[in-house]
Amino acid sequence: MIYDIFVFNLVIAMVMLLFTSYLDLRKREVEDKVWIAFGALGAVLEAYEILTGVTSAFSLFVSVGLAALVGFSIFYFGFYGGADAKALMVLAVLVPYFKPNVGIYQIVPLIVLTNGVLLSMTLPVALFLLNISRVVSGQKIFDGFDESRLRKLLACFLGYRSTGKPRAFQFPMEKTSQSNNAGSVTARKRFDFSFMQDEFEKTPGTWVTPGIPLLVFFTFGFLALLTYGDIVIGLISLLARIF
Repeated sequence: MIYDIFVFNLVIAMVMLLFTSYLDLRKREVEDKVWIAFGALGAVLEAYEILTGVTSAFSLFVSVGLAALVGFSIFYFGFYGGADAKALMVLAVLVPYFKPNVGIYQIVPLIVLTNGVLLSMTLPVALFLLNISRVVSGQKIFDGFDESRLRKLLACFLGYRSTGKPRAFQFPMEKTSQSNNAGSVTARKRFDFSFMQDEFEKTPGTWVTPGIPLLVFFTFGFLALLTYGDIVIGLISLLARIF
């Protein structure tokens, strides 16, 4: 019975992450009522587990408290959005603890946070491989740009040149400036790495960076926790054995 309840909590947590990731990808917004609904369900399940002695109120308090402290601290300093912080808090209510195959602690929201951030670092690698493949195939992805090789290399890790109209929720990576040389006005394209624009890019054939919510990587981070464990600890252990 205890095992069945725990598995049910895991399933609900996975459904929540998948559903909210979908909403965040489609709308770039997850309404508070969604978090309240999943949080209320988690509270009911945890209340039952506390009353039956499966878990303790103190353990739940520690998990939720740490998730709130870390989540909203990072949100306050602008490292990610409010939906990501709320996801960690609700996840802490649904599944406060999980013993990973690889890891040194069991606090779910903290492991999901580190797993998600680490997995998000695979995106620049994927973008770089995409751009290199296009260059090798003969595409002139830097056509019209007056940039150094170093900035071109950096651009390859941060975005790509859209082949048509950019997809939804992609930020512009280029800007055009006018230079006057001996009475001749020349348009120069330059990369813009600020990524602080309020508007998404809609012009076909422009360099863009994909705006993938961190919540998506939290979902993969949770899957990694269930199937493997703490990726950061795993990497540290691997490096320790190598060196």
